[in-house]
Amino acid sequence: MDITVNRDYFRRLYDYNFTTHRRLWECVMELSEEQLMQPHDYSIGSIHAQLVHTMSAEWLWLSRIKGTSPSAFPSAEQYPTREAIRARWDEIEADWRAYLDALTDDKLTEITDYNNLSGKPQRTLLAEILMHVANHGTDHRAQTLALLHRVGGRTFEQDVIFYVREKPTL
Repeated sequence: MDITVNRDYFRRLYDYNFTTHRRLWECVMELSEEQLMQPHDYSIGSIHAQLVHTMSAEWLWLSRIKGTSPSAFPSAEQYPTREAIRARWDEIEADWRAYLDALTDDKLTEITDYNNLSGKPQRTLLAEILMHVANHGTDHRAQTLALLHRVGGRTFEQDVIFYVREKPTL
């Protein structure tokens, strides 16, 4: 199947991703420490662990497409507070935005070589990595929203159509 995408598509997709991550953070900041750290048997675990996982995945994939293959995923313990997570995530978002601003359409069809966390060599089309990272963010936001609901926190609708209505291209 031939799919045509361009850099503007990914810039918009990632703006949705970052905007919606920030909405999630508004909900997270309302939680007590107990709600944030409460263990769950769903997905990654606590809301805290979910946040670190989602942030770390975005760092991991950006590292890979920039030519570095990290051999380990940062742990939740490395980011013990909301402030530590948020500060690091802001850096990662800024790095992603800079990367996307410099991205050219022809780069999207290039193959990215990297090693997975087990050290096994992998090859993936850059456009498909970009799709994966955005989809992964949506998946883990949904899981975090489910956990927010479980602990009695505020949630919101994260569907892309709500973003599109707020930031129309028409």
